[in-house]
Formats: sequence, structure tokens, C-alpha cells
Amino acid sequence: MKPLLLSLLLLPAVAFANPTKMADDYCDTFKDISIKAYDTKEPAEKIAKDAMASLNAKKFDFAKLEATEAQFTEGAIEVVNSLREAKSEIGSRAEFQDGLTQIVAACKIQMVAALEEPKK
Repeated sequence: MKPLLLSLLLLPAVAFANPTKMADDYCDTFKDISIKAYDTKEPAEKIAKDAMASLNAKKFDFAKLEATEAQFTEGAIEVVNSLREAKSEIGSRAEFQDGLTQIVAACKIQMVAALEEPKK
């Protein structure tokens, strides 16, 4: 029994994470950021802060992505600003929603694959 417990302690931490839940939490938060950026005039910093609060409430672990909360916040602000700058090129709300649905689905697939990849 003791060797089994020791081997469990040596497994990478990501093995204990649920990659699908992490991907859902992260990518759904990206979706929320994008929708707020498209639909509102809320400051990018507030959208990023709210997104961070949402992930923290879900106990999201950025270390599993080899990222920090500051990097996420910076990236979220960049997403909001970029989306707003490109809004006129995106098209209708329906076109935006269709594109976002595809992006979120791809995000989840890529994130699960990245989280399940053995760390070197």
C-alpha cells in the first residue's frame, strides 16, 4: 500500500485536475469577455476584473497553464480592445455569435489537449 501512495504523490498535479472542467471554465469565461466587449461599453479593465473574479470563484488554477492572473488580465483587456476595434468588420450579432461559438469549441478542444499532454 505504501508504494502505491508514494507513486500517487509523484504524479504531476495536472493529473488530478479535471482538464475538461478547466477548459470549460476558461473558454466559457473567454466567451463571456467577448460578449461583454461586443454588447457593452464597460471598460476593458472592469470586464477583465469580473472575468478574473469568476475564475477565482471557480478556483481556477493558472499554474496548470503555466500562466499568471496578471497575464490573463492583460490578455483579457487586449481581447476586449481588439474585438471592439474590429466590431465593424465582424458583421451582425448573429455572425458574431456563430464565430464565437466556433472559437469557444476550438478553445476547449485545444485546452483539454494541452492539459492532458504529459509535462516534461
